[in-house]
Amino acid sequence: CPSIVSHEGVIYVIGGRQSKAIAIRAGGKGDVTDSHRLWEAKAGANVCSPVIHDGHLYWVSDRNKVAYCVRLKDGEVIYAERFPNQPYASPLLGDGKLYIVTRNGGTYVLAASPEFEQLAHNELDDHSTFNASPIAANGRLLLRSDRFLYCIGR
Repeated sequence: CPSIVSHEGVIYVIGGRQSKAIAIRAGGKGDVTDSHRLWEAKAGANVCSPVIHDGHLYWVSDRNKVAYCVRLKDGEVIYAERFPNQPYASPLLGDGKLYIVTRNGGTYVLAASPEFEQLAHNELDDHSTFNASPIAANGRLLLRSDRFLYCIGR
């Protein structure tokens, strides 16, 4: 299941069989559907968690292979772009870029911007499966597959 993310007192949840994104103001008790739900959008994922950057929520759905950008303040889906490969990993945000590791199709680098832009696509020719989220450490990118651990840097 996607992890819940929060920002400035609002909790953002994506996922479920109905493929929804929901924003809920924190601090309520009991059923807060009417009192604390801020918005709901038709966009979700079953596995990948979103990241927050500059007033937007970003992720690529493992379920329908769509890259999403949703505006935090009102839940408007800014873009929903078809994506070429399936991720299970959650995106990594770094240096104004989103790193999207797909299961068998390499790593994509997208601009962390409300306009969809693919900046790069890199592949490793080892025929393994990548399900783990990437990690940045000391200027390097760590990628784990079902067979190897990679450290990529200069």
